Amino acid sequence: MAPEWVLVLLAVCLPLLYPAMALRAAWSRAMRYALPILPLPALVLALGTEPGWQLDLPWLLNGGLWAMDEVRRLFLLLTAVLWTVAGIYAAGYLAAHHLQRFCVFWGLTLAGNLGLTVAVDVGSFYSFFALMTFAGYGLVVHEGTDEATFAGRIYLMMAVLGEMAILAGLLLGAAAADSQLLTDLPEAIAESPRKDLIIALLLAGFGVKAGLPLLHFWLPQAHPVAPTPASAVLSGAMIKAGLLGWLVTLPFGEIALPGWGSLMVAAGALGSIGAAMLGVFQKRPKAVLAYSSISQMGLMVLMVGAALADPERAPILVSIIALYALHHGLAKGSLFLSAGLALPSGRLRRAWVWLLVALPGLSLAGLPFTSGALAKLAMKEGLSGDKLSFALAGNLAPVMTAGAVATLLLVLRYLWTLTGKLEIGPNPPMLSVGWLAAVFVSLVAFWWMPWEAEELVKSPVWLPATYQFWALLWPMLIAVALAAVALVASRSVKQR
Repeated sequence: MAPEWVLVLLAVCLPLLYPAMALRAAWSRAMRYALPILPLPALVLALGTEPGWQLDLPWLLNGGLWAMDEVRRLFLLLTAVLWTVAGIYAAGYLAAHHLQRFCVFWGLTLAGNLGLTVAVDVGSFYSFFALMTFAGYGLVVHEGTDEATFAGRIYLMMAVLGEMAILAGLLLGAAAADSQLLTDLPEAIAESPRKDLIIALLLAGFGVKAGLPLLHFWLPQAHPVAPTPASAVLSGAMIKAGLLGWLVTLPFGEIALPGWGSLMVAAGALGSIGAAMLGVFQKRPKAVLAYSSISQMGLMVLMVGAALADPERAPILVSIIALYALHHGLAKGSLFLSAGLALPSGRLRRAWVWLLVALPGLSLAGLPFTSGALAKLAMKEGLSGDKLSFALAGNLAPVMTAGAVATLLLVLRYLWTLTGKLEIGPNPPMLSVGWLAAVFVSLVAFWWMPWEAEELVKSPVWLPATYQFWALLWPMLIAVALAAVALVASRSVKQR
């Protein structure tokens, strides 16, 4: 196997070749069918190398350092897998309409998304983050419609504000640490007299990308108008970059921050439940999924708040957050890719397609024996105990239950809106392969990780005990009952 430095440089540099390739119109076909190849070095890096390697780049900016630890490995795996299956899908999805332009922005966005997961120095991390953010604008406005242009303006406005806050927070943190390494920032921020200002900037800046409530406005606008494979990576991988930004910069485990922790817990609860209340009224499938992403990110924001408030609990919570991000990214990417399918003509074949469409959604809702069950049980265990000292600490159980109900309601709403959108007909072969690969990895790959999940979760969740099984199942039954009541009520209103 190639050494780590070869793989990491290939992972970042291969996608950066696309702008040069676009100078020749004859290479458009090659650019299209090479999309799935671009993330493969990163995938090999995540699966085939052990955490702990470092790559020093003294000639880069003021000196670069790229490396991988366990948390970065999870995010690198998610990013590489999702961009690979979405690339296969995109090769079948794309037509001649602005093909080279799409490929260029796809490559640039991918390079930024992969680069930030391994960047340890502030300069590299921010450069890759900004590259991903601004190149992503090209994916949002690709279709060129008035709606896409409007969504692009909102995306760009929020992106600029977020990048300004991130840059200011990173510069202040680096000054406090007298270091340009992200690993030195948490301790320095904890001891800085300006820690509240730095934390506020980092929370807000990365919160734009992560869909934090009141900073989420671009998500419901961008997802419905972006091409389907772009929507999948926007929601599955790119918004997780904001989450990773929090995990590598904020002072988790260094100091108790009950004020900031309480604020984030409240924001997470608001995002989880509030986004669901808005999402169930959406009529377009990808708009429903956009609000679902905000809702699911709300649960991760809630754990971020708990980790800020409780330094002793922070290490296990950070690991669970990364685990949850991997589960959500793969499942949500699969759901987004299903929005661009055509249904087969046979009734039995259509039933199988609908089952495969629904399974990742049921996993999101915590269906027993799925990655969602593991993620949700891990979250409950990480937030259990009597020593929680932040807002809503005594009400976390009902908040998480409401979040589980909200998740399935949004999945059911997505499936309902999808029934009126999908047409009968054939799918391009690579589109079908990309979607099936996304479903497969969302259901199977989570359990075939190159490290032991038991290191992150103490309780046995592969075969849950009876009480665990029921704890996962009864919120789903409530959601199904609520959906049935809503369906009956809507039909009775129509009959009048």
